[in-house]
Amino acid sequence: MSLKWLSLVLTTVYFQLCQPTSVMKTDVTPLQKDHLVVMAVEFSISVKVHRNSTGHLIRLEGVAPLMLDWLSVRYNFDYSVLDSNATSLEDSGPHLPGLISYAVKGECDVILAVMVHSQDRLKKLELLHPWFYAEIVILLPLPEVLNNVNAVIKPFQPWVWVALGAASTGFIVTLLCLNRYLKSVKQSIQPSDILATESIYMYVVVTLLNQGGYISSKLTPIRLVVGAWCLLTLVLLNVYNGVLTSYLLVTPYSLPLLNSMEDAAYDPNIFPVLVKNKGVDILFLTADKGLFKAFGDKLRANPKLRCNSSRQCVQMVTSLPHQHAYIEGLLALKEIIKDEYNRTGHCKTTIMKVGEASRPTGWALRKRSTYSEKFNRGLAVQCIYYYRWQHACPYRMHKHTINVGAPRNWTDFAMGKTV
Repeated sequence: MSLKWLSLVLTTVYFQLCQPTSVMKTDVTPLQKDHLVVMAVEFSISVKVHRNSTGHLIRLEGVAPLMLDWLSVRYNFDYSVLDSNATSLEDSGPHLPGLISYAVKGECDVILAVMVHSQDRLKKLELLHPWFYAEIVILLPLPEVLNNVNAVIKPFQPWVWVALGAASTGFIVTLLCLNRYLKSVKQSIQPSDILATESIYMYVVVTLLNQGGYISSKLTPIRLVVGAWCLLTLVLLNVYNGVLTSYLLVTPYSLPLLNSMEDAAYDPNIFPVLVKNKGVDILFLTADKGLFKAFGDKLRANPKLRCNSSRQCVQMVTSLPHQHAYIEGLLALKEIIKDEYNRTGHCKTTIMKVGEASRPTGWALRKRSTYSEKFNRGLAVQCIYYYRWQHACPYRMHKHTINVGAPRNWTDFAMGKTV
């Protein structure tokens, strides 16, 4: 009997020792991870693609790759980036497939892009919860500095110049009439009291130019008329000089190319440009009414307005004559202006806000993907952690000061890592 109990105990201990522990499981799970194929579309802030001199993809940078890393750790999957020549989401031709085509064929599981939701895309893909909200703005050429030639005329309104001309004419006519009358009536006046016609004209010119003048006549009627003229020129010249100084100190600029979104849509002399097959392009081309349809009609009428890259759009905006306006998201245009300034050393463009509502955009998975719910839940969690990180980590505003126990970035904050 004791032998049976001893054999039972030994058997139990054996199975307990041979059963896989949690440590052994953690060593096995990496080999059991799901593998996802990822493709990315470069977009400012979201994804930055780095390539070597031969065009081979080296790495991805930006917010989207960090979010994908966090999701891979949280939901235990591996991923690899599929490189291709596709630079847009939609197909650009029979031999130029877009990234959506790869997902439809099953060659791609995840598309990292700033993708606007549409009915056509919803039929082909699993659109995830939006995490990127892009406010639509317009990139315009910087107003040109005008030559300040008109500053000589601008200080006075037209009616003031007309009144000044009438007063000058009246002053000259009055002096000529008085001069002629005194010659005919008073025979005993001195020759110096009679004004020459040339001296009257010259006196008007030099007083208007603020150079002074001299009237030799001592007759009371003539001096009364000259005194009234001197008082008039004293007031006008001081007012003119003061206003002229303010005009000369201000640098004049030309008027902006447009003042509203409606001008870009309905003005036949203004042409909107954008990157083809991107969010704004799809938004305009699929609209069936209103302002966006007007933009779509312009784009369909002139296919050259749909650029292949953002740099091409910027070149069209800065080209002469200024007739083009680049429509894109606010954050993207800020990065474009920064890159152009770093590349050329000049800033020739400016941003005009149009007050349009922010457009929600996000990633996409292939149709009937088993990771749809996990990605949606993970993106929502990251948005919450990001909000908490903004309010819990004030050290971000001081790059040289790091609080002990604070996370290095918001992805580490979501994973619970601290310094």
